[in-house]
Amino acid sequence: MLFRFDDFEVDQEKFELRRNGEPQHIEPQTFDFLYFLIRNADRVVTREEIIEEVWQGRIVSDTTISSCVKSARKILGDDGEHQKYIKTTRGRGFQFVGNVDTENKREGKNFSDTIRKPTSHLTKQIAIYLSIAALVFVIGLMLFNRYQSSPTTFTSSNSDAPKRVTDEYTIAVMPFVDLSAGGNQEYFGDGISEEVLNVLTSVDQLNVISRTTAFSFKGQNLSVPEIAKRLNVNYIVEGSVRSAGNRIRISAQLVDTRSDSQLWSQNYDRELDDIFAIQDDISQQIAAALKVELIGGSIGRAAPTDNMEAYALYLQGHQIFLNRGTLGVANNIANIERAIGLLQQAVALDDQFAEAWADLATSYIVMPSYYDRNYSSARVVPLATDAADRAIRINPQLSQAWAVKSLVYLSHLDFERSEQAIIRATDLNPNNATAWLWQGLHFAAVGNQGKAIEAISRAIELAPSVPINHSALGMLLHARGQLNEALPSMDRAINDLGFEAGRIDRALVAIWRDNRDQALDHMVRFLKNYDQISDQELKAKVNTYIDAYYDSNLRADAAKLLMADMKKGIDTTFGLYMLQDAKIFIDDFENTFANKGFILSRIYNPIARPLFKQEMFRDYLIRIGLLDYWQKNSFPYFCRPSGENDFECYMD
Repeated sequence: MLFRFDDFEVDQEKFELRRNGEPQHIEPQTFDFLYFLIRNADRVVTREEIIEEVWQGRIVSDTTISSCVKSARKILGDDGEHQKYIKTTRGRGFQFVGNVDTENKREGKNFSDTIRKPTSHLTKQIAIYLSIAALVFVIGLMLFNRYQSSPTTFTSSNSDAPKRVTDEYTIAVMPFVDLSAGGNQEYFGDGISEEVLNVLTSVDQLNVISRTTAFSFKGQNLSVPEIAKRLNVNYIVEGSVRSAGNRIRISAQLVDTRSDSQLWSQNYDRELDDIFAIQDDISQQIAAALKVELIGGSIGRAAPTDNMEAYALYLQGHQIFLNRGTLGVANNIANIERAIGLLQQAVALDDQFAEAWADLATSYIVMPSYYDRNYSSARVVPLATDAADRAIRINPQLSQAWAVKSLVYLSHLDFERSEQAIIRATDLNPNNATAWLWQGLHFAAVGNQGKAIEAISRAIELAPSVPINHSALGMLLHARGQLNEALPSMDRAINDLGFEAGRIDRALVAIWRDNRDQALDHMVRFLKNYDQISDQELKAKVNTYIDAYYDSNLRADAAKLLMADMKKGIDTTFGLYMLQDAKIFIDDFENTFANKGFILSRIYNPIARPLFKQEMFRDYLIRIGLLDYWQKNSFPYFCRPSGENDFECYMD
């Protein structure tokens, strides 16, 4: 079937979208969505029909659908303001309104005869709490008014598509400052900022800077123009919170950063107990002001709990967890322990609080990455599993809960279910940077560096200030042999963002380049976080490992040292690389405190390539299910099948 409109052709047989005869790059789901709309151009298609047709009935979030709509509009040179081709019918769905010419029309056929009748649309959601929604409404209204008064500009490029006015509307929501007398409401200010950011993110006309990036300026005492220059934004929302008894005052302002002028400011005085009391009509006003893509007729979401004490505990735990990476290893563990305690109290007060269960599951599942014997995978994975399952039973559309499930499956080396869960997590919320990171680590674990790099790159787009994102990208690029591209990512993680764990990969690069002095420096700096011995002793230990790498006759002493570190629970990654001994690797892997999937992500490094030549190592990979996964999906780029039940790999 071939559909034509203006300069475009949609060719279903060739699965192509062409403009002036030239094929355009389009994602498969975006093509399916566009083709489905055009096939049914004589009517509005509902959200349920779109999910059934494009996603085969899987559970997907409104954000995922909105992202698909935006992608389709973008490739057609359309947008949510002009709606030249794809029109939103508020509360019902979408309709293709371009002038379509088809072969079926010429033959007098009704090409929608085979499509079922529209089903009823979802009922309206309950909106988020009053003060935050009112705040978002006013911010949106101010931005919309300026949007309406600004002239539309056009590009002078070969394309005749208008420049999207939305490119002018980049906005950052800064953490709200705690002005309470006791100085104990910082978590609440952060929570309000995050809610404002989450709502504005769903607005088609706005480009909202991620929470992680905006919050990285917390406590730096920079002026608005300085922050705007670093973030490259035109608008900033900032504010404060002050509480006294059961009353809370929220002050907020919207600033035009180009003129450093205040466009609007307002104080909100509310009873703390009424924080979720908002009516659906305020959501409608926000939508009207911002011209939002609405599916189901509401911008808000249901209040996560009606227990204010549970909500306050959740906010505290949530913010402590999100800020976990700003201190040393010991302090990070202590902070996550605090978060776990607060979240446990929250779910004890309201056992139907899905978001709190999801955060609790996340807090549990990351603990083994700190190599603390008190938080081994064997201990925390069952706890994380229970919390994630509870969250999903209450709300099956919680992206973060599915992301945790993926790590749980990966820890059990259930690669297929890990992949299904993490893809579901990013489908449910395409803006979940943590889920994209974990998707990258999943594909890294199964040796698909191409997909892993794509996922990590998406995580960096969403959260460019998160150091582990850059470190993981550097690790993957090194595994692909792209050393020149890997080094900037590694150095940014370590030098700019303070990610000390990234020194392991930087040391491996130094060894690969035969720069043992640089490798020694990086590993001594890293091991200071774990091994309570002197610098001189650390240097001797690392040198023993490096000597073993260059001279196999010296590996016996290095192996003894490594076994001692394994018993102490000290990170053994570098030593395992240097020894390249399959038996020691397997012993460590079987008894590790960490998530086994994360360890597998490192075996594809060029320095570890000799392991793949050892029969014991290959047999072990077959036994844990990697060969079966590769046969069903794809092999690492340096490996290939050998007969029905074996594989072989080559050295770079």
